[in-house]
Amino acid sequence: MLAALIWPVASQSVAMARRTVKNLVDEKLILRRPLPAGGDCLVLSAAGARFLSDELGIAAHSGNSLSLGNPMHRACANWHAISCINSGHQVWTEHQIQTATAPLVAYDGKIPDLLIETEHGIIWVEVENAWKNRHERNKIFEFATRHLTTNGELKELLPGSYLFRVAIVGTNPDSLRAMWYTFTDGFNQKKICERQAADIEFVLLPVDKSLSVGSKMVGNLLYDGIIPYQ
Repeated sequence: MLAALIWPVASQSVAMARRTVKNLVDEKLILRRPLPAGGDCLVLSAAGARFLSDELGIAAHSGNSLSLGNPMHRACANWHAISCINSGHQVWTEHQIQTATAPLVAYDGKIPDLLIETEHGIIWVEVENAWKNRHERNKIFEFATRHLTTNGELKELLPGSYLFRVAIVGTNPDSLRAMWYTFTDGFNQKKICERQAADIEFVLLPVDKSLSVGSKMVGNLLYDGIIPYQ
């Protein structure tokens, strides 16, 4: 992830990231913490947090006791965030949202997994790494139907920033399939209009047990899931 974020086009990006991480660990600015399913993650040490605060004016805290949550879910969110940052977009990560350091942490009872600000508006991202039951799927569907535009008037999420799209990002096909059916069925039942369906995208972003990422596939609900079958 560090290689992809900091050296996205360098041929030796992974080697440079490993050297940098080793130096930061040796200087005790970051720590390695084991993940439940194996492998490590990197978090700030107390010294690293102090350095960021004192030298760069960045509000930071040690991650020594940070809850690691669901590593697969966080990895998928991070990989998608990195891709969007490399495309030149402003991103508020899952960590920023959950620690209330993002400008928006909830809207209409929903908490996003990521927020992406583009030149067209804000993309609200929901990350899925497991099958969701109908009740949970309907929460996302109903959020989209309430807040995506039907008449060109976008919903203002932040001062001057408007909801442009809802993106559902899944780590595997099973995590997306039921959600896809919920939205296509909702369209067939006229619970969501074409304009709203055009503002919903599904992203398959495979993440394996080592938290490495595979090739991304993107599909638009209207143009890839509805119109071809009419």
